[in-house]
Amino acid sequence: MWGTQSMNAKMYLIVYYSIAGVIISLFTAVMTYWIIDVPIGSKMMFKIFLTILATLPIIGILSYVIGACLSRRLAAISHCLNDISEDKFLLDKHEESITDINAIHESIHELSHRLESSISTLKKSNTQLNNMILSLSHDIKTPLTIIEGYLEELEDGIVPEDQKQEVIEILKKETAYINELSSEVIHYLQSLESRAQKESIPLKDFLHEEVCPLIRVPKEVALKCEIEEGFQIEFDRIGLKSILVNLLHNATKHTLKGSITIKSFENGVMIEDTGVGIDSKDAQMIFEPFYCADESKNREKSGFGLGLSIAKNLAQNNGYDLVLDEEYKDGCRFVLCR
Repeated sequence: MWGTQSMNAKMYLIVYYSIAGVIISLFTAVMTYWIIDVPIGSKMMFKIFLTILATLPIIGILSYVIGACLSRRLAAISHCLNDISEDKFLLDKHEESITDINAIHESIHELSHRLESSISTLKKSNTQLNNMILSLSHDIKTPLTIIEGYLEELEDGIVPEDQKQEVIEILKKETAYINELSSEVIHYLQSLESRAQKESIPLKDFLHEEVCPLIRVPKEVALKCEIEEGFQIEFDRIGLKSILVNLLHNATKHTLKGSITIKSFENGVMIEDTGVGIDSKDAQMIFEPFYCADESKNREKSGFGLGLSIAKNLAQNNGYDLVLDEEYKDGCRFVLCR
């Protein structure tokens, strides 16, 4: 295909320049004899014709060379664009010795890397959203079934008068569960959007004033703050509060005795506890939406499994990463770092 296009370009230029050469030669000859006021006879026309014939090979060779050069450039660009259209983003080929072709190739190659990264991110996000929808459908089915069942009993008059208040309380509880689940899902979707308004936050004061008052620590557990004086972190205030509250809340649920410690280091913050820890089989999945390490699947105890997913998204929106330190064996340690 490209060979045919290159040949067409060459032939077009040869014909184009040949015709242009003939016209220019005739025009030059006519204008020359018109200026010097010498009539053009048959002998002179024959000489003009011979001159044009002599220049045509030169014009043809020049046209061929120019056409070949332009054809190679067009073919190189077309090859790159064709590869991109076929999702072949990262093929290192079509190297040319011409400077501008190399520059074009580098620009396209850089764009292809960005496209590959964007497509990979979209595929990952799409997979996460699909999994989230499936899990959401599963989690919402139970309360809806309960609500539907009790509503039918109330409608049919099956529920005794003395049990109606109890049924109403159950309906309120299940409705609250659905409302809370919906709020968590909205919060998760919002965390996917990168709209962080970062500011320099004095972490120690921030913890004491805005985070710790929201945490209820068991009596047998000590909450320790080992943040260096003057330590500041560049972060979105609401996002940082959400992350820390989530991590500390999880720590209090799974730590029956010992301590929960918040530490600062050069590149970030870590929260560690002396609780039950996380099994290695769960370590790779805990940041996935709706994943609960608690196998009991008790709705009141396990939560929705969105907290860590939200925290990780918020961390990434601020240029940080949230990871589980799997080498820590005395409980659980989460690290928020650049």
